[in-house]
This record gives sequence, C-alpha cells and structure tokens, in this order.
Amino acid sequence: MSEDIEDLAKKGKLTEIPGIGKDLAAKIMEFLSTGRIADYEKLKKGIPPTLLELLSVPGVGPKKAKLFYERLGIKSVRELEDAAKKGMLAGLPGVGAKTEEKILKGISLWRKSRERRSLGRILPLAQEIIAKLSEAPSVKKISAAGSLRRMKDTVKDLDILVVSTEPMDVMKRFVSLPFVMEVLGMGPTKSSILTNEAFQVDLRVVPEESFGAALQYFTGSKNHNIHLRQIAIKKGLKVSEYGVFKENDEKIAGYTEEDVYHALGLPWIPPELREDRGEIEAALEGNLPKLIEITDIKGDLHVHSKWSDGAHSIEELVQKALERGYKYIAITDHSKALGVARGLDEERVLKQIEEIRAIQERYHNIKILAGIEVDILQDGSLDLPDEILSK
Repeated sequence: MSEDIEDLAKKGKLTEIPGIGKDLAAKIMEFLSTGRIADYEKLKKGIPPTLLELLSVPGVGPKKAKLFYERLGIKSVRELEDAAKKGMLAGLPGVGAKTEEKILKGISLWRKSRERRSLGRILPLAQEIIAKLSEAPSVKKISAAGSLRRMKDTVKDLDILVVSTEPMDVMKRFVSLPFVMEVLGMGPTKSSILTNEAFQVDLRVVPEESFGAALQYFTGSKNHNIHLRQIAIKKGLKVSEYGVFKENDEKIAGYTEEDVYHALGLPWIPPELREDRGEIEAALEGNLPKLIEITDIKGDLHVHSKWSDGAHSIEELVQKALERGYKYIAITDHSKALGVARGLDEERVLKQIEEIRAIQERYHNIKILAGIEVDILQDGSLDLPDEILSK
C-alpha cells in the first residue's frame, strides 16, 4: 500500500483495504483523531508491560505465556527464569522437565540476541550471506541495509534486501544456510533467522521498482528518515519504503536511492552520514564532506613477510602494494622473543635489511622501509640492541 493511511481515512476508504472492517476502521479513525484507542488502553491496564517480552523468548508462545501468568503470576523473563530453575513450570499442563530446559536455553539465547555485536564480526557474516544468496539465478539485486550499511561500530541485527524473480526460492536458500540455528519466520516477502551465535538476520524481498526506496528506508537512521519525510511534506510529496509519491499517488522515484534523494531536492547522501546530525542541511547547501575511501590509503606501515609469520616474500608484498597504488610499505616482522612466530634475531634482521635494500633498487615507484615489531622484555628493555635498530 503506497497511499498514506490518513489520506485513506479522509477519503473514507479504510474499509477498502483487505482485512479492515467497520470496527477496525473506527478504531483507526479514533487513533488518528485522538492519538489513542480507548479499548487498547483498557486492555493494557490488565496486562503488565513486561509480560509481552515473554513472547520474545524462543519456545514461549502466547498460550504458554498466558499459562505461566495465570497459574504462577509470571510477568517477566527474570521471573520465568527463576521459576524454571526451581522446577516450578514442570507439572503445568503441557509442560515437562524437557520444556523447562528448552525455556532456560531460550532465555539464554534471548539475552544473547539482544546484545549488540561489533561491526568487525557482523560484516563478514553479511558478506557471506550476500555471496551465498547471489548464487541464485533469480537474484537481480541484493544489499545489506540498517546500521551495518551505515557502518556503525556495533550492530544489533542485520537487514538484507533482495530483488528476485522467485522470492520463495531465495527464502528457502536463506533459511537453509549452514549457520542457521532457528527460523523465526518465513514468508514470500520477509524471513528471519537466528544464527548459531544467536544473532538475528532479516531478509526482505522487494519489487525492483521500489528497491532504491526500500534500501534508503531500511538503511535509516530513524531520525534521518523522519527529517526526509518532513522535507517531502513541505514539497507536497510522500516518501516511504515504496517510493516517492505526489499527492495524487503518482510515483516519481524509487528505483534507486539517488532517485529518492533527487526527488526531495537533495544529492545522494552516503549511508555513513545518515544520522540526522547536520548531513541533510549540508546536502541542501552542497557542502557534504568527501568520505575517506580505499583509494585514499597511500601505504601500510605494518606488514609481516615469510621471514617471520607472514605468508609472502618481501618482493610479493611490494608487488601487491604497487597493485593497490601504495606509495610506501614497511616490513615489520617479529623480533626474536616471539619464537613461535619465527622472530628475527640480530643476524637475520641484518640479512633482511640487505634484502629490502636490494629489492628497493629494482622498484623506484614505492618506498620500502625496513622495520621490526620489537618486543619490550620484562625488565623494560627492548628485544634488540640500539645498534641493530639504528639500521
């Protein structure tokens, strides 16, 4: 549905939406006019707010949550854990000792799934999933979204968007990945899984004509998107994960992110900046900063070779550095204290320096520096003498 719910309400068309009858339409109208629904507020008063979090625990559905609350007064995950550890759940209808064990395991997974993970751990996971799903012939476009695409330091969950001519085939591939521990849900447009590290991944299949709008929307951040919607309203437009629309519902953008931003009078804004911290104002003024890219890296000052625990010769490293456009490289193998890494003693350091200088004579487009990752010993002295380090 691309039309705004308020517009449909004003036109009296709510009941034209499948699944919405007169009663539900009346409640929607009540919410739009007052910001609340009386029946919902009455219902909330009879349910402790923490009770709903029980439904997030793997193995606990609405029936069990209701059973635990009515029989034992359990209204939070902590109370559920205490009851399970004391064996209070076993004996309730449909609950045995094995169910208690599963619930305790589910609580452990629930806690772990709420943790934020470092970008460095989740980025390889995203790349692996995208690579596996891209093998499907039906996949036309695929991208990570969410906080991972914005390159935040930590990530709570992973969002992936895909355009496919065979949505269910992609979903089956997704839920069958080798590291899937639990399938939280599966459908033609969205599926969710927990990995074997209790990390949630959501996959959405979107229409190709809306891929750009969906990618922008699900990349976020929330505050960035709210700001974009405010700009759209001032222009008499509506923006959503389906696209950018005029008041008469004519779609004017959505195929690419660039189209979406341009329709709002903005240049494309890099995902890393989308936090509503001045990036939209900078875009309006034409002052978006240029982000650092791989091509901006001019050299590497910490490289190990086969002389210690590296995998390549010094000349191979130099050639690879040249391929990357580097202007300099420093060979910094381990010193002798780290015997397990074949650290270099004084004699080997001098031989390596000779090799580096000989290679430097053959390569004039890059500076090759001789260095060493020297240990600081327990007495505070360095692993190699100054006369060697001065070379």
